[in-house]
Amino acid sequence: MKTALFAATAALLLAACASTPTAPAVVKEAVFQPCDVPVPTRPSFPADSLTGDEDVFTLGKALWADRQARMAYEAEVRTALEGCTRR
Repeated sequence: MKTALFAATAALLLAACASTPTAPAVVKEAVFQPCDVPVPTRPSFPADSLTGDEDVFTLGKALWADRQARMAYEAEVRTALEGCTRR
């Protein structure tokens, strides 16, 4: 009786050693990482230098250039922000 119990225990232990190992469990946990993306420097916009004495054509050109510069700066800021929040 003891031999049969010993044989059964030995067979179970050997069977456990022969099985393929399972992969370790992956625990996903949020870990704080500081954002190391540099903040884009604010350019000087063309409309900032307007005095109010310009003619309509010059004023229109300056405001159009200001709009283009602000859209480019906004794209840089958005890219930096997405770089920090995407992690």
